[in-house]
Amino acid sequence: MMPTTTRESLLLSARLQRLPTTRYTCAFVLLLAGAFIVEAFDIGSLSVILPILKPLMHLSAAQVGMLAASSTVGITIGMIPAGLLADRFGRKRVLIGGVLWFSGLTLVSALAPDVRTLLMLRGLSGLGMGAAFIMPYALLVELVSSRTRAGFAGVLEASLGIGYVAVPLLGLVVLPNFAPDVAWRVFLLLAGLPIAYVWVLWKYLPESPRWLSRAGRSDEAERIVAVIEERVERLTGAPLPEPVVTPELEMSLGGGRQRVGLRTVLEVWQPPYLVRTLAMTIGAFSTFSLFYVAVNYIPSLFAAKSIGLSNALILSLIVTSSQIPGKLLNGVVSDFLGRKPTYALFALVALVGAYFFGQSSDPIVMMGWGCLFLFAASGSAPSYKMWYAEQYPTRIRAIGQATCEGIGGKLFGGVVWIAVFPVLVEAFGIGTTMTLVAVIGLVTLLVVVAFAPETAGRSVKELEGKTAARRIDEPDGRVQPLI
Repeated sequence: MMPTTTRESLLLSARLQRLPTTRYTCAFVLLLAGAFIVEAFDIGSLSVILPILKPLMHLSAAQVGMLAASSTVGITIGMIPAGLLADRFGRKRVLIGGVLWFSGLTLVSALAPDVRTLLMLRGLSGLGMGAAFIMPYALLVELVSSRTRAGFAGVLEASLGIGYVAVPLLGLVVLPNFAPDVAWRVFLLLAGLPIAYVWVLWKYLPESPRWLSRAGRSDEAERIVAVIEERVERLTGAPLPEPVVTPELEMSLGGGRQRVGLRTVLEVWQPPYLVRTLAMTIGAFSTFSLFYVAVNYIPSLFAAKSIGLSNALILSLIVTSSQIPGKLLNGVVSDFLGRKPTYALFALVALVGAYFFGQSSDPIVMMGWGCLFLFAASGSAPSYKMWYAEQYPTRIRAIGQATCEGIGGKLFGGVVWIAVFPVLVEAFGIGTTMTLVAVIGLVTLLVVVAFAPETAGRSVKELEGKTAARRIDEPDGRVQPLI
């Protein structure tokens, strides 16, 4: 006999899976998108002030790299603990805490007296960014039907693009109107003001019912799902169909109260997750390293062409804007082609754009290739993030996401590579450096395609084979969660 808690979890998940896409779904996704806009604006703020800070504070190439990577250091350190906290205390609380933390420290960083203090404050702010990076995806996976979630993942990623686009726009308004030693402080002050969005999240964002159910808080999960169902029925004007517990759903959810600890963190590095964790982590390095090069250094690379800061910001704005249609297209395409083919296609286009961006000397030609590589590099993120979120069960999903993105994307792609990048450019030139980027990206692409399983349109049984089939027959009646 299956435990009561398991039956309740199965029924709750079946109720969520049958929900159609309505204005309520869109409103929920827009709430998550708002958090991403706030975070992207905060992260991208440093790229705009770096051309000012470098001569103002007499920064070397190594210091520029350290400053550019500082917030990502914090993100890397904070991401896996944030995943652990989210699996223990809830997605909503950790997301709100993260936004409050990084926005508050950005406000404080506007008062930094020197580069060391600014470096420390940016690093500390990254601890909150790590939480805010993974929580929207965890909530999306757990509250939106699998039929449409990849498309909505594209919306989330596009919201990141909107935040990054807003950075050079604000820079064009603020920086020319103040002296350099004041301009960067005013800019950081404005970058921290969206801290007010915390109130919106607290008031309107629901907690994940799937997480509540696994945490033993079934009454709260039931109340949230009942409210969602009532709103959806009111919007559609028709009763919802009866929930159906399919065999795939039975195999994808576990029973019993959720227990999270060090063993849970290590589980993603054990079979059956070990190979996919390694492959997805390697792929995250390639995807995020290209993205962070664009976000942190494109304004500086254009400014190095002696075209003036305002012109450099205008070209950066055009390049940064190219990522938005890429993100929207990627999320939709991955629901039709699958996660793996979509990732491979976008990654190849990004590598071509990155290579020719490095070989160009004319700023306008650079802008064209920059648009191509950021369109595809940043555009590959929706399907890729959804892909590695779908590799793990509910009880370790946030930790699995945090591991792939934290180690591959943030540590190696956003800290190590970004800190080394300006040093390599100074020593070998942008052409050789971007050629190296393209070669590394091609190798990592081959690894991901070879070893990471496709998840779109595939059942748990297909992903786990006989292992999954055996687990559902265990004597205690528990069902091992797999995706």
